[in-house]
Amino acid sequence: MAESVSFAMKEAAVSQEQRETGSAALPGQSSVASDLVDPRRFQRAGSLLREVLFELDIAGRLILASPAWERLVGAPVHAWTGRALVELFHPEDRDHARALLRTASSRTDVPTRLELRMSSGGVQPRWVELSATGDPEHLGGVLGTLVDVTPRRLAEEAAATRERYLGAMVEVQRRLLAPEAASDLYNSILEPLGRVAGASRAYVFEFHRDASGRMLQSQRAEWCAPGISRELDNPDTQAWPVDQAFELHQLEQLHRGEAVQGKPEDFGADNARVLLAQGIRSLLVLPLVVHGEPFGFIGFDNCDDARPWSHVEVKLLSGAAGALSLALEQHTTDALRMRTETALRRTEAGFHLLIEGFPDPVVVHTTDGMLLSVNPAMANYLGYQDPAELLGRHLLGLVRREDQEVARRHLEEAQDGALAARSHEVPLVRRDGRVVSADLVTLGVLFDGVPARVTVARDFTERKHMQAQLMLGDRLASMGMLAAGIAHELNNPLSYVLSNLEFLHRALGPMPRPLGAEELLEYQQVLEDAREGSERMRQIVRQLKVFSRVDDAHEEAVDVHRVLDSVAQMAASEIRPRARLVKQYGSVPTVRANEGKLFQVFLNLVINAAHAIPEGFTDAHEIRLITRVDDDGRVVVDVRDTGRGIAPELLRRIFDPFFTTKAPGQGTGLGLSICDTIVRALGGSIAAESTPGHGATFRVTLHAAARAARVA
Repeated sequence: MAESVSFAMKEAAVSQEQRETGSAALPGQSSVASDLVDPRRFQRAGSLLREVLFELDIAGRLILASPAWERLVGAPVHAWTGRALVELFHPEDRDHARALLRTASSRTDVPTRLELRMSSGGVQPRWVELSATGDPEHLGGVLGTLVDVTPRRLAEEAAATRERYLGAMVEVQRRLLAPEAASDLYNSILEPLGRVAGASRAYVFEFHRDASGRMLQSQRAEWCAPGISRELDNPDTQAWPVDQAFELHQLEQLHRGEAVQGKPEDFGADNARVLLAQGIRSLLVLPLVVHGEPFGFIGFDNCDDARPWSHVEVKLLSGAAGALSLALEQHTTDALRMRTETALRRTEAGFHLLIEGFPDPVVVHTTDGMLLSVNPAMANYLGYQDPAELLGRHLLGLVRREDQEVARRHLEEAQDGALAARSHEVPLVRRDGRVVSADLVTLGVLFDGVPARVTVARDFTERKHMQAQLMLGDRLASMGMLAAGIAHELNNPLSYVLSNLEFLHRALGPMPRPLGAEELLEYQQVLEDAREGSERMRQIVRQLKVFSRVDDAHEEAVDVHRVLDSVAQMAASEIRPRARLVKQYGSVPTVRANEGKLFQVFLNLVINAAHAIPEGFTDAHEIRLITRVDDDGRVVVDVRDTGRGIAPELLRRIFDPFFTTKAPGQGTGLGLSICDTIVRALGGSIAAESTPGHGATFRVTLHAAARAARVA
């Protein structure tokens, strides 16, 4: 992106110089080039972009910015002209911004990138991705872009929060059911609840009455984060009148089984004094109800800031409070006679309570997939009025026939008592026949005393949109990196097409005349050369169109050799200074895939292979593309290089999102993660093997297209 900014600004300057001097452009480039780089056209084009394009002087002050600046910053460009760009960012992030701009000012080859918070007075920070590179026309100057990535950051945080709470809820239920927890229910669950809630303290108060019948509250258990004072032995936490601890409307909420939260000032003047003395800035109270009567509450303190707990967090923590209430009922009744029976009832009730209140669709099923319990969110997600309509059905019966193998493999990954299986995208069939894309996470649990599994299905629409944006961003980054090479590939055929046409124009002249046989033969050869050059340019444009195509859902039979040839041509400028490219193609069938996605996968792998080899040693290094068919009839593509290799401790992390071995600012760490996502979605696999100092091999395995012809 930064290279295209540099090109546009440089060409705009050239057009300005031509207008001032009256000089004409060279033949064959004047009309097209001047139209493309007119500043007004550049501004109009910039107004269509969501990204902000900007230019800084040697001191890091803003010189020029596209119209998207005002949409992002909320202030016109002229109000910021002359100000340091780092002032746009949060004070804690400004040193990072300065370091990035300092690095970028001295480099014009690869842009540096970093995600930073914007300076804002709001509670929720806004995030932008800053990309910058040195200005080749002005030493020390900087060209760059700003992209608002706040929606993606929020989506990632929301998904992480829900997964974290689900794990904590399962752990709480496990501890409540463990025999050793019977004597200490409170302390067994306060630690996981306090940590997942991000609280400074978590505690339990019980209600009791004094001799006059007045309701009092006393603290019975407590968990504290490191550095937070303990209050369990504080006299103010014992025998405190309930009607002084809460306002009247708060007591009514607790009696209705509703949560209460706020700042200390919201809990009455007398109680606020006690809460403030304990360093509390906000708190959340969840009622405990035993046998239909108020029994006490679970509380959470925040001593760092006054942030509230979100609706989703309150709902999930309320489910844990309900599970504790059931456990207290069990321990406050004469359960010794019917210990086994009541334990089974508590198990079923506890799980039902957790999944009933969970906002995402959840099902509990046997190890072979028979549905035992379905929450209302799942029934609604699939278009059913009553969850009971789904009980007794098989989980794979909710999946399209062609996707059942993927769902079966996902379920097999969740072993009893093990960690959650890696999430998979699986299309589910609604009652009306429509298909919804769900992201499944499955854990092994005990249900009614026997091994079972709980599966959470999250709507994949938002995440899929985010993945599409990441993939498109990765494509644009690759295109920006290869822009100079692509321009060179287009310029060569364009030059001799224009030269041949100019020759014909001069030879034929303005007046028609008879042509001799030799002249006719020569002119036909000139036209044939021009046609070949035009065909070459058409192929390059086709490759760009395929690579930038947004229709990621379309799959067809794809010739991997044609994709690899296009990748080799597109990445030639990155390969040529470093290594020889060797194609070792076997006889393979076409594969069922999306051509643009495969192009993105192999372009990432080839560029990574090139970057693993130092420049200037072409004769000593090679990048080899190998295709073959394995014993199972699948198509295997190896991208092999003779570069520096990958250390064993890093090899297992290379497909993790945001993990990169490149220098800070030179890579997002998303390239291989996106490759893994694309290949897995196609039903294939990607793996890597390497020996440090002896290169690396990335192996992509894909399924052949049904009844596909073999490609030599």
